[in-house]
This record gives sequence, structure tokens and C-alpha cells, in this order.
Amino acid sequence: MRICIASTNFPRWAGDFRVPFIYEAAKAVQQQGHFVRVVTMHAPGAKEYESFDGLEVVRLRYLPERWEVLQRDAAGIPAAWKANPWARLALLPFALRFAQGLAQHAADCDLIHANWTLSAMAAWVSAPFHRRPYLVTVQGSDIFTAPRIPLVKSFTRLALNRAEHVLALSSALAQATVALGVDATRVRVLPNGVNVQRFPFLPDVPRQPWIVFVGSLIERKGVRYLLQAMPIVLAECPTYRLIIIGEGEQAAELQQLSQRLQLGDRVQFVGTQSQAQVGEWLRQARLFVLPSIEEGQGVVLLEALASGTPCVGSAVGGIQDVITEAVGQLVPPQDATALAQAMITVLQAQDWDRLSSNARRRIEEVYDWKNLAMQLVSMYQQVLTHQVGARRE
Repeated sequence: MRICIASTNFPRWAGDFRVPFIYEAAKAVQQQGHFVRVVTMHAPGAKEYESFDGLEVVRLRYLPERWEVLQRDAAGIPAAWKANPWARLALLPFALRFAQGLAQHAADCDLIHANWTLSAMAAWVSAPFHRRPYLVTVQGSDIFTAPRIPLVKSFTRLALNRAEHVLALSSALAQATVALGVDATRVRVLPNGVNVQRFPFLPDVPRQPWIVFVGSLIERKGVRYLLQAMPIVLAECPTYRLIIIGEGEQAAELQQLSQRLQLGDRVQFVGTQSQAQVGEWLRQARLFVLPSIEEGQGVVLLEALASGTPCVGSAVGGIQDVITEAVGQLVPPQDATALAQAMITVLQAQDWDRLSSNARRRIEEVYDWKNLAMQLVSMYQQVLTHQVGARRE
């Protein structure tokens, strides 16, 4: 098969930390013996065309490079839209260029796999030109945010109802997609996965007294509640240090909050890190925390669990599918006290080694990309078989 993966975000160059799950999905499908072309947004400094680790990648220019602002924030288009008024002006030329790019670059493929709903809209609008079926993976913010914008809600519903399948990363995201007005028979749950080889499990390597967060420093990630929890945690576990990895519009505000809480060197903001560096932090940490207010799935949870690191996360969205009692704890969102107590419980757990080994086992059994790619390819084949049957009728 020839697969066109459409995504508004993709790593800009080798070692880039952004949306590694899109790359991993594409690579896993390719390793099943299929041709994969990725059509995505151009970002300043990135190549327009390249072979990216064997994947054919086309990055679509939509404005002069200095005005290409939609990917300047690691959190992607939603964060750019909120933080930069110019991003709103840039969205229309990108949407038009994306549809034109798919019309051109998907025409010699068998099908399109769109990631995020903007990609689905581009695949739908350009369908008369590429004449290929498409399916969509919704990632979280595109569904949770869409109902708040009336016009976007309508176009999202139309584009998803024209797709052969809509894949949701979690049961909560599937329910939200159906609530948006998408035909429930089209919606299936298929999570993102993790390349277990990139996150080795080293049970004999001593752990450091580190609590790690990885993600965009934006409101919906709930980092303020993690900082508010730290004085309670440090009262019981004084040797621990919180490592915050990421960038975003709230970086300065969160650093000021850390100072007001007098956390001193117990909190380190280390900024953006490569995927390899993130892996090192996760392998050495004692605990990973994701205190999100809203989350489609949380791929970094999978990376932490693959590294054998127990997790504490908010009981929202797809986090609830990932964290079980065997690997960590769930807490109510926006509750710093409950978050602190759960963190202390895991850090002081007598059976921490069991939690760690359970974490790795859960990833191998449920979230290994090799297994998920087989399910994805099977779905592609079903789509093409259905198309052939429809033409014969």
C-alpha cells in the first residue's frame, strides 16, 4: 500500500522533540512493508522535501518563512492561535495550501491518514482532486476545543462524517467525538503507542530522587497544580527535586509561582530537550506526573511507563485509560492536595519495584507500536476493500 499521512505537525529535523508519535506511527507502518509519505506544515529552518529516516516528507510553505508562525510554539496551532494574533491570519493561507498540497501529493497514494481535524478538513475539501478515501485520528485538543467555536464545530463534524473511520486515542475522546455529532459507527478507539526500543527498561540502574514533568507549559497541562503540590511533597520527601521539561506561554508565570512558593533549587526548569534527553530523564526518575486539566491521551505517559517509571496523573481524558492502580495513581484535576498525597504514596511505596516492572509490562502488552501498527494496517486494508466493493456495486 501507499499511505499518505497528513498532519499539521511533524518533527522539523532530526532530533526534534515535537509530536514524536506521528513519526513513530509513520515509521511503524513503513516497517510493515508499506510506502509512507508525510504531508505536513513547513516551519522556519526546516526542509521542504526530504527523506526523513526513510520516510518521504513534504513540508508545505504557506507564507514567506518569517511569517510562518503556526509552529513557533511546541503546543502547535491551538497555542499559536491563542498567543499570537498573527497566527489567526496565517491559518487561512495554510488551510488552503494544505488542501492544495493533499490534492497534489495524495493522488498517487491509496489512502490518506489525517491526524487532527484540520488535516481531515483538508482531505475532505481536496477529495474531488485526489479521489482517495481518508481516515482520521483525533488527538484531543481538536475535539475538546472544537465545540467552543461554532463554525469550526460544523466543519469538523462534516469532515469527520465523510471519513471512512475516525480513530480516537481514548474512550473519553471517542465519546467526545460522538457528542460532537459524528456517526458512532465510524468511531473506533486506537491509542498512540511507543517505540519500546527507544525507551529501554533498566531495572538494575539506581534511580535519582527526581519527579519529572514533560510537556508544553500551557494552562491545560495543569503545571501550576504540580508546583502547588510540591511544598506538601517536600515536607514528606525532602530530598526530591521536580524537573520541568518543556516550553510554552506560561513559562515565566510558572517560574514566578515557584519563587513565591519558595521552592528554590527543589524545582528546575530545564526547557526544551531532545527525545534522547527526555528518555534519560525518564529512565532515572522515580516518578512522572501529568496533572493535565484536559488530555487526549498523553504519549509522554507511555514513554515514562516504558522506562519503568510509575506515574501520577489527572483523572481526565485519555490519562484514565493509561494509568491503572498497577502502575500509579489517578487524582482529581486541579486539586493540588490530592496530587501531593498521590505523589507521596508512590514515592514511598514499599512495592515501588513492582510498580516499575508493571509499568513496562503494560506498555509491551498494550501500547507497543509494532502491535498497534498491525491494527492500523488492517484498518487501511478494510478501507480499501470497502472502496473496491463500493465501486463494483
